[in-house]
Order: sequence, then structure tokens, then C-alpha cells
Amino acid sequence: MSKNNIDLILMEPIGTIHPNIYGHFVEHLGGVVYDGIWVGEDSPIPNIRGFRKELVEKLRAIRPPVIRWPGGCFAETYDWRDGIGPREERPTTVNWWYNNDGLYESNAVGTHEFVDFCRLVGAEPYFALNATTTTVLEGRNWVEYCNMPKGSTTLAKLREKNGSAEPFGVKYWGLGNENWGGGGAMTPEDYCNVYRKYGIICKSVFPDGYYIACGANDAIPDWTLKFFERYQQMYTEGRIPPMSGYSLHYYVSNFGDLGEETRYTDEQWYETLRRAWGIEPFIVRQIEMLNAAWPGNDLGLIVDEWGLWELYYGKNALPGRHLFAQETTMRDALVAAISLNVFNNHCDRIHMANAAQLVNCIQSLFLSRGEKFVLTGTYHVFDMFKEHQNGQAVRSLVHTDAISYDFDGEDRAVDTVSCSASVKDGVLNVSLVNLSIDEDQEITLDLSGGEYAREGSLTLLSGVDDKDANTFDEPERVVPKTEKLSASGRTLTVTLPKASVGCVSIPVVQ
Repeated sequence: MSKNNIDLILMEPIGTIHPNIYGHFVEHLGGVVYDGIWVGEDSPIPNIRGFRKELVEKLRAIRPPVIRWPGGCFAETYDWRDGIGPREERPTTVNWWYNNDGLYESNAVGTHEFVDFCRLVGAEPYFALNATTTTVLEGRNWVEYCNMPKGSTTLAKLREKNGSAEPFGVKYWGLGNENWGGGGAMTPEDYCNVYRKYGIICKSVFPDGYYIACGANDAIPDWTLKFFERYQQMYTEGRIPPMSGYSLHYYVSNFGDLGEETRYTDEQWYETLRRAWGIEPFIVRQIEMLNAAWPGNDLGLIVDEWGLWELYYGKNALPGRHLFAQETTMRDALVAAISLNVFNNHCDRIHMANAAQLVNCIQSLFLSRGEKFVLTGTYHVFDMFKEHQNGQAVRSLVHTDAISYDFDGEDRAVDTVSCSASVKDGVLNVSLVNLSIDEDQEITLDLSGGEYAREGSLTLLSGVDDKDANTFDEPERVVPKTEKLSASGRTLTVTLPKASVGCVSIPVVQ
């Protein structure tokens, strides 16, 4: 067993952890919507107004703050009018992902249904607006349809005719998605001009909206510098579109070099986790470029797509499997925990993050197939971390050894322990990850600026094996277990099993 020390400096707050950091993503892709969240009102599967009842209940339990919809790439050819009105009269259309799985879009879940889903689970809707294949006016009209008061305009009256007299109050609007790629293959300068038009016109009907611009992914980091050079030029010209947030995308993409979902080597395990941790230098570099181009800004960064995308990236759906659905092991759970720790530790700039995706796709919280339904390890990580929401993040200094490994003939290393910490209502919450695949870790938490008081708890998520996963046949193979702990003074020591996630929750006196 290795020993590690973490200094928790209570008098050095980082900022408040916005609940939106624990957001989610629902795209009309594979089985995310149909057979995922939606089964229909007439389904024998228990449902609430067509939404899978068990999923609604389990998602509500982890306090989801915000859910992004309807894409992703799907948004870039989406006509919002296809998803309103009587369901039997809605058009069947070609889904963005048709060439991957041959599925058509029924438009059974549209604006009204998705807002209803968000209300059922207690989340705010975040709409990705089509800024690629529709007009600025149609984008603005969707904002009007959602948010204008009852009876005020023709579109507000249409919303009432379709069953919702009161406005939806959709606050979050992404003006475009991945416009450097499937969203039009634009240059950053071209997209900045597009954003300007959509931002100015949408603001005219909804000035209080939280408008989010399409930003970079890890393959094109310099997009940010060029985009904001152009955006700043607009300031000098007196043409200022509103912007509350700036979107980043980061995937740990597995093109085959990281093994398969449940079959990978120790070296591939460590390389996956090293790449997951790579989101931190990506975020830091984005902040540096943004500050250089726009000194003194306080713009919120929105990581609205993140997760581990397994081997079948870019492939057709396998027989009996939804497109991009993947079995999730402890490897995926650790990717989630490391990512959330990074977001917590940069909560002064990260204002929202949305895991991709909610169900049956990439790094899902849930898997479903007809009547079958299971919670993944990623779900349990979100459940364990939920107490960080609205907590005051405090600085943690991790003293740990690095794990060295060989990957494709190169010497590489990754830290053994990941950590984030916050204080809320006098309770210290510390999230820990043991990246070692074969060794338990003893971790001493040294407080500075306070003392431990009374009893607390330690919740652990681990498997017998690092490749353990919850499946339809074994839905509780990996579940968290909680044990009591107590401490006084300034030192607390806990043990994390190999390849595990742990959360300490204990009152402190400052």
C-alpha cells in the first residue's frame, strides 16, 4: 500500500461550484431519446407521460441542474417546427446520424416534450440552436415561441394551442454546435460573424438569455484566439452581440489504441486516465488564450460535451446495440470522477459541463433496452459527487507518486491520486480517485484553517476487478458502499482500494 498526503487549505477558496457543472446531454442519436428517455405513453414499460419512469426517478435523485438538447450534431439540421403540434401530424425526417444506423427521426419528442422531461427531473433546459442550416429569423422565432408571455404574439398563441399557455422560460441557448466541423466547417472568423447575427437578433426578443458561443475542441485549440480577436474587433466597431458562455468540447477518443470497452491492458488503462486528465491543461490553455484576447473578461466556460468515447467511434451500430452505446466499466467511472474533479478545481471559470451522454450512448449514466434498465458506474459517481453543488471549492495540494508505464514504446506517467474538495453548510466534501490498477492507497487529509469535528462518512465505488461493469444480467455488480468514520484535530486518514472512487463527507470547524 502506498501513502499519499493532501493539504486542504480552507482559507484559500477557489470559488462556488456552480450546480451546472453537473449537467447532462440528450441528443437524438441512437437510443438516447427513443428507447432511452422516451418509451411513449402507450408503452407497457412504466412511464410518466411517455418518459421512462425509472430513469426519471433515478435522474431526479442526483439533482440534475441542466440538460442540453437536441444535439450535438443533430441540432445542425434540426427544424424546431417539426417537433411541435399533434404528434401524429409531425413529419418523419432524416436524422443527422442516418448514414450510421439507418434510423429516421419521428419527432415524437420535441420542444414541449423535452421541457416536460426537464421539469420532471428538476433540470433547466439548454437548447442548442441550429446556426448552420436554418435562418437567423427561424432561430429567433424558436426563442420567441419558448419565452414570450401568454397571448402576447402569434407564436406565443401557437405554443398555447399546442398545450403550453405559459412560457417555458428557456434561459440557456447555444448559438451553434461544433461549427468548426459538422456545423458548417467554418473558420473561427466566419463563425464569429454568424454568432454576431444570431446573438443580436435573439437578444432583440429575449435580452435576458444566457447565450453560448461555439468554442474549441482539443484538436483545434487556437480557434479560441482567432475567434476572440474577431469578437473584440466588434467591440471597437460598436457591434456587440451578447455572450454569457463559451463552449468547449473534450473527448477521450478511443480509436482502437485504448483497447475495447471491457478488454484493455494495464497500459491502456493508464493511458485512458492520462488523457482524461488532459482536459485540465486544455482548459488552462483556453483560459490563457481567452484572457490574452479579452483582458479582464469574466466569461463562463461551458464544457458542454465530455466523456470517454470507446472503440466503436465512427462505426455503424452493432447488431442488437444502439449507435455508440458502450458498456461502461470502472475505467469510465474513473474518467468521470477525474473530469468532475478538474471542473470543481476550476469552478472560478467553468460554469457548466454536460456529460455525453445521458443514456445508451458514449459515457452514459444509464443503459436501457426495452424493459431492461441499469445504472452505470458513471451514474454512481455523479450521485457521490452531488454534494459539491453550490459548495465553496477549496484548494487541495496533492502529494502523490506518479505511475510510470510504457505506451507504444514511449515512457509516460500519470499521478496516482486525483482530488477536489468543497465546504458547504459546515461540511467538508472531498472527492478522491485512486488511479492505480493494482495497489490500494492510504491518503492522509491534512486540514489547514480548520479542524475535523464529529463523525463523518466515506463512500467507496470499486469493483473486484477494474473491468467490472453493471450489466442487464448483473445490474448491481458495481455499487457504492458507505462506512462511518470519525476524526478530530487536523488529520484524517482513509484507504482507497485499487481502481476506485471515494468521497469523504465530514463536518469541520473553521
